[in-house]
Amino acid sequence: MNLTTFQTMAFIGMVAGIAIVFGMGYLEGRRRSLNDWQQYAEDSRNQANQLRATLHQVRHDLDIQRHNAAQALEAMTEQHDRLASEAATLQLRLITAQERTEALQATALNDEAAEDLAAMAGKLSLAATQFSLMGATDQASSARHLAAKARDLSQRYYNATPVPAQQQERAA
Repeated sequence: MNLTTFQTMAFIGMVAGIAIVFGMGYLEGRRRSLNDWQQYAEDSRNQANQLRATLHQVRHDLDIQRHNAAQALEAMTEQHDRLASEAATLQLRLITAQERTEALQATALNDEAAEDLAAMAGKLSLAATQFSLMGATDQASSARHLAAKARDLSQRYYNATPVPAQQQERAA
């Protein structure tokens, strides 16, 4: 098969054109691929920066929460210590009050002593009347005075003593 010069030139031009088109396509594909990879790399960098910022924010929030928790724990510990101290003080005051109450109960009036005081007041009033009839006014006034004191002491005991529930029901 013999080709003419014109056909040979056309064939060479066609091969050269195809080579140029393929070369241009290859270069365009490479340029687009490079742009795509650069865009991907930039997106990855942006995403990495966002993740770093998020991580930094999360760590910062965690540090703040730890600090707040530590402050709350410290406040609770201080409050516990203060309340424990107050409880110990109150316990000591209670023990002291119980000891004082026991000591005072040994010397305090009771029902029997109040009744005895009332009986003494009656006897002193009788003695005052007898002294008065005998003309011993000093002894009579002294006996009346002592009778009034004994009556007052007895009455103060009965006023300070709570009335039991059974007696309140009977009185009603």
